[in-house]
Amino acid sequence: MSPNIYRFFGVLSWLLVTAVSSAPPLPYQSSEKHLGVATCASSVCHGSVQANKNYKVALNEYVTWSQRDRHAKAYETLLSKDSKAIAAKLGLRNAHTAKICLDCHADYIPKEKRGEGFQLTDGVGCEACHGGSENWIDTHANKETSHLENVKRGMYPTANLVDRAALCLSCHYGNEDKFATHQIMGAGHPRLSFELDTFQALQPPHFQIDEDYRKRKPIASHAKTWAFGQIAAAQSQLRMLQGPLITQPLVFPELALFDCHSCHNNSMHKLDWHRRMNSARIKPGNVPIADGHLRMVIVIAHQVDKQIARKLIELSEALQIASGENRSRIVAVSHQLASIVDQLSHDLAAIELGNSEKEQILSNLINMGIEGAFRDYIGAEQAVMAIELIIIDINKNEQSRRQIDDLYKQVENDETYQPARFVDTLQKLKTALN
Repeated sequence: MSPNIYRFFGVLSWLLVTAVSSAPPLPYQSSEKHLGVATCASSVCHGSVQANKNYKVALNEYVTWSQRDRHAKAYETLLSKDSKAIAAKLGLRNAHTAKICLDCHADYIPKEKRGEGFQLTDGVGCEACHGGSENWIDTHANKETSHLENVKRGMYPTANLVDRAALCLSCHYGNEDKFATHQIMGAGHPRLSFELDTFQALQPPHFQIDEDYRKRKPIASHAKTWAFGQIAAAQSQLRMLQGPLITQPLVFPELALFDCHSCHNNSMHKLDWHRRMNSARIKPGNVPIADGHLRMVIVIAHQVDKQIARKLIELSEALQIASGENRSRIVAVSHQLASIVDQLSHDLAAIELGNSEKEQILSNLINMGIEGAFRDYIGAEQAVMAIELIIIDINKNEQSRRQIDDLYKQVENDETYQPARFVDTLQKLKTALN
């Protein structure tokens, strides 16, 4: 076998184990102390001004993060005029001391887990993603210590797609511990959206995927990163649909779990409602559950196992129907869907997405969009990000750049999104690709 084949099976084994193993605690949940960004910032550690070619890593990661990564400014955002206004509407004294804000705008851990160099004002710093460094701060600099050994000592396995997605989603969507509720968004917080591969590209990487990196850690294509990110996002949404935000005895269930634009983007003078993917049998007036990620998962399932895809379509429609029935039905269908999505994650780990598979996914996305599956804004937003990253993967970026740019302009603002124009641009994109 060639070295590439060995590498493929190594990555495959990692993906399979990651997909079915129990998830590690997120950095804020673990018991290790967080020593603070200052412990990583010296010029002989990760604070070098220029990349160092004599080590496995560049050693300028702190400089990249502090100067160019928006995570470094997360705490600072809480001091802004807009944040102060949101806090006031929520009845909070201020945003920069409120737990519901610090949960995602800082490395918010209990005081007993904070080392001497730890500062909340550092925002989303090193250990917010890489885990408390108390037990690996020394060993991770030792060339004789493997990455897996450091993970065993408490380093969070960000190299694993499934674990990386769970980490990002804990703030960019939410979980049982922290969640941007309808009340928070009603006070002025922006709507949250997520796509793992695109979001990674938007922030400057503080690592280089070179031959040395490939030997130490698994890598994945844009398409595979997207696929596992969408599956993780759908799993997060389905978990929340089974929890207290749905089941607690309030007048309304948590409205942030539903499609925002079904209420906020429709005129009362329009006597129609948008039928879209998996909504043919839904009664007019039902408020649809947010399912943008779930629809992307169905696209992925068509490439992995068509039987799973059919079951997902059936249950996705049942979930939307349940939104007009009762809460216990929402919980039951969400539970069924979660089980199917878990199986898809397991199956996806065991296959490789080559160019032919990626082209088929791309074709399905474009054709479904032309047929109206993504008439809603959130569906269109997810479809655009997926289409672009797959086009990059199959090296067809040049011939489709004009249409991709146009699609992105159309989803820049949810208030100006026009479904008919979106479909028209997808038709032009299909022609350009062919």
